[in-house]
Amino acid sequence: MMIQVLLIAVALVAISGLYSIVPRLSRPDLFFAVTVAAGFRSTPEAQAIVKRFQTTVWTMTLLAIAMEAVFRVPVAAVAALLIQAAAFAWALVEAHARALPFAVKPASVVEVDLNATAERVPGGLTAVLLPIVALIGIGVWAGMNMDRLPPRFAVHWGFHGPDRWVDTTPATVFSFLGIFTAVCILLGAIAWAMLHWSRRVSTSGPAARNERRFRRRMVLFLIVTEYAMAVLPCLMLFQSSNAALTIWLIVWMVVIVAFVVILFRAGQGGSRGQSPTGPPPIGDRTPDKCWKWGMFYVNPADPSVMVERRFGVGYTINLGNRWTWIVMGLLIVPIIAGALLLR
Repeated sequence: MMIQVLLIAVALVAISGLYSIVPRLSRPDLFFAVTVAAGFRSTPEAQAIVKRFQTTVWTMTLLAIAMEAVFRVPVAAVAALLIQAAAFAWALVEAHARALPFAVKPASVVEVDLNATAERVPGGLTAVLLPIVALIGIGVWAGMNMDRLPPRFAVHWGFHGPDRWVDTTPATVFSFLGIFTAVCILLGAIAWAMLHWSRRVSTSGPAARNERRFRRRMVLFLIVTEYAMAVLPCLMLFQSSNAALTIWLIVWMVVIVAFVVILFRAGQGGSRGQSPTGPPPIGDRTPDKCWKWGMFYVNPADPSVMVERRFGVGYTINLGNRWTWIVMGLLIVPIIAGALLLR
């Protein structure tokens, strides 16, 4: 139990450390999801906002660690993680509100590069479809060899090994594999949307090259995640040992850390180290008013399905685009349905 407490505490501290440096990763003329003037980040007002944000995050993290250490039960660990996530959301909303009075109007000129080369998924369509086809193939084999599978298999693993099992039936096996297949399809769809349905910020020069490189790394991370999700159900369905799953987890954590370091060093859209070129700032070419609480992008007039996050690194969806809801619904519903069948 003490090992579990320590692992959760280390995870909470690591997450808080990432939260603390996130304000420095946004594009240089964006501050807590608000378009600001060049050099605003170095002002005393901006530093005060950052300090209050970090203080809130760390205070609630220490409280969560203390609660988890006192109660030492699984539900306390979950509650600690939820407390930290809620603290981060609250700190961001508060910082966004305090930054709004310093907002400036971004440039209204939009550039388009008619000679831009098409961006493709690393490895092409084959790289995206291979894990999906593999999972479908495993499902076909399992349907034809149900008697060769273990009488039951684990669907959840905790700190001390498997802690939830289900009987091996066609419904449970196909639901289990279907969940991971749907997840792989979802990851592939997000990668495709990131390349073809996302908003471009820079269109030429080094800034555009850095942005394309950043986007390619994000897509590569999604594809690697897809392969990891294809391997995991095989280990669980065939009752692999704790050692096999431990190795999978260690390798996967190393991959995550490597991508986090690479993306954080690059900054949002590959903009780390760049400075605004002068007033008015470009921002990310999305309206400030469409960013609700600095977290959610809602713009029915924007055809883009995905846009860069204004706080941190990566992409988020345009909740104002009806295609976002249609695509996400088609992909998420099977995951939920499969999870309900495994209860």
